[in-house]
Amino acid sequence: MIKKTKKSQLTLRKRFIWSLIAILIGIGAAIVIGYLVINTVTAISNSARKERIATIYQSLKLDESYTPVKVDIFGEKRVYEWDKGRSYSSSIQYVHGDTTGNTVTELDRAIKNAGFEFIDEPYPGSFDTQYHYKSGSGEYIRLTVSNKASDDEFENNRLMGKSLDQMGDNFRELAKDKNKGPANVTIKVNLDDNNE
Repeated sequence: MIKKTKKSQLTLRKRFIWSLIAILIGIGAAIVIGYLVINTVTAISNSARKERIATIYQSLKLDESYTPVKVDIFGEKRVYEWDKGRSYSSSIQYVHGDTTGNTVTELDRAIKNAGFEFIDEPYPGSFDTQYHYKSGSGEYIRLTVSNKASDDEFENNRLMGKSLDQMGDNFRELAKDKNKGPANVTIKVNLDDNNE
């Protein structure tokens, strides 16, 4: 009788251990499947967002006179680490062989023709021109246009460790004519907010 009880207890322990292993394997499989499903849904969502952003850029119908120099288009929503209510924008930087005034006029028309309304100019009278636009779907475009020659001079001086006071007459002369070409252009697109 004692042998039978010990054998029964050993059988119960084995069943318990195998049941526990089966449960742990099931939980592990559920976690892996859940992770894969979440990643797949996220990837599809990010892909759709990236496609929408690319479509917005294409809707501007910019010709070959706008030469892209830096492209940063992404689909995921990238929230600022220090402010969860603000997110980064996708952006494309161009150089355009015309005056800044003509470039602003041309791009303003292209953005409006793409279905965006002008909402504000946050820094009127500043060194560069910046306009903000919003679509009926709540998407935002930020347009910045500046004089490439003075931007280059400023950046070259900064790289050489010079402060704004040390930049000299060449920079000041270039900066005086903010309408001079060619133009640096940055077009930012954000599907979520205009808080950048």
